[in-house]
Amino acid sequence: MTIADLFGRYLRRAAPHGRWSGPAHTPLERLPLVAIDCETTGLDPRRDHIVSLAAVRIDEGLRVADRPMLDVLIDPGVAIPARATAIHGIDRAHLVGAPSFAAAFTRIAACLEGAVVVGHFVGFDLAIIGREAARARLPWHEPPHFDTANLAAALGHPSAHADLAELLGHLGIEPRGHRHSAAGDARMAADLFVALAHRLIGRGHGTYGGVVAAHRAPRR
Repeated sequence: MTIADLFGRYLRRAAPHGRWSGPAHTPLERLPLVAIDCETTGLDPRRDHIVSLAAVRIDEGLRVADRPMLDVLIDPGVAIPARATAIHGIDRAHLVGAPSFAAAFTRIAACLEGAVVVGHFVGFDLAIIGREAARARLPWHEPPHFDTANLAAALGHPSAHADLAELLGHLGIEPRGHRHSAAGDARMAADLFVALAHRLIGRGHGTYGGVVAAHRAPRR
C-alpha cells in the first residue's frame, strides 16, 4: 500500500479557496505562503493527535526560508503507538515538558494567519489541526491551501510517485531535511511546491488562480 492509498481521500479533496482575500491574478512569487507538516499518533484525524508541527515560510520570489518559523513538539495527552514512533521517532520521553496543543495553538494560528498554506496531503494536516482545535474548544477557520500531492498529480506526475521524497527525486530535486520529521517534511513540501510553481509559471499559469485551476483540473 502506498502513501497515496492511505491518504487517497486527501489527494482527491478539492482545496477550499474562499477565504483568500487577494485577487486571483496575484503572482505566485508574491503570495504569502507557509508550508506545514504534522507528525501524529496515527492517520485518523477523528481520533489521533498531533505530536509535532512545523511551519516553513516561502518568501517573496518563491524563496524557501532557511529555518522553520515554527517547529514544536506537542504533548498529545495520550499514549503514542509504537507503530507511529517507528515512523517519526517521537515517544513519550521526547515530550517531557512539551506544551499541549491548546498551549501551542496561539503560535500555530499566528504562523498561518493571512497565509495560503502548502503541504503534502495537506488536507490531512488541516483536518487534524481542526480536530485538535475542536477538542480544545479553540476557534479554527481552515485557511486556503494548496496540496502538493494534488498539484503534482494534476501536472502529470504519476501517483506511484506521490510520496514526498520520491516525488522530489522524480523531479531531480535533492531532499533537504529528515523525512518524517515535521520540520523536514515541511521543508521538502515547500521545495516541492516551488518546483511545481515554476512549472506553472513556465506554462503561463503562475498565479493564485492558476494553481486553483490546476487543483480543479480533471486528472487522467
